[in-house]
Amino acid sequence: MFKLLSIALLTAILTVSCAEQYSVQGSSSESLLEGRMAYIKTMDDNKYTTLDSCEVLHGNFHMVGTLDSVRYVTLFMGDDSFIPFVLEQGDVQISIQNSQIRIGGTPLNERLYVFFTSRDSLAMLRAELPKRESEMYLEGYSQEEILDVLTTEQLRINKSLDKLETQFITDNFDNVLGVTWFLELCKRAYDIYGYETTTPQIDDIFSRAPETFRQQPAIKAWMEKVK
Repeated sequence: MFKLLSIALLTAILTVSCAEQYSVQGSSSESLLEGRMAYIKTMDDNKYTTLDSCEVLHGNFHMVGTLDSVRYVTLFMGDDSFIPFVLEQGDVQISIQNSQIRIGGTPLNERLYVFFTSRDSLAMLRAELPKRESEMYLEGYSQEEILDVLTTEQLRINKSLDKLETQFITDNFDNVLGVTWFLELCKRAYDIYGYETTTPQIDDIFSRAPETFRQQPAIKAWMEKVK
């Protein structure tokens, strides 16, 4: 009897010790966040599910737990969605300072932050095109000249964004970042056309993907709907 109990106890200890542990440590200079609840949420069946939560005290929040798999999640402050990040083994660091958010501390979150920074820089250039149009008009350029310059610039930025996203996915074929961002491209195509479809960018990425990536349940389901 004692021997059986000892084996069962040892098994339980080994099971717990093998579970991956995460720590999410956050800091904020935003006084409006003081006393609010911070939530880690994941999207399941088009609904957010809370995985962990804590209160923001003295500008800091800290959540610790175990996970059975690496997950792409979102940090919420109350009902407000702040930033997506990867819940993975290790110490995830999130800094919210003067409306600037940085994530890091673990390998996949460092990759994600670099990607977000590059993507946001290109998005800002695209958002400034209307301002550039007004400036060129005041500088005396004709409407035709303005259209030619801005169309060329927008195509250049869009091409750079496509290249950045494609490289990000192909570099992360073997983890949750590649899968998640590929599905983001699929969702974007659905929002544009109103039905499940692909784009030249999606087809190019899928053609280069390893079988393990193609067999991811959500990706496989999407591509079968397209066919």
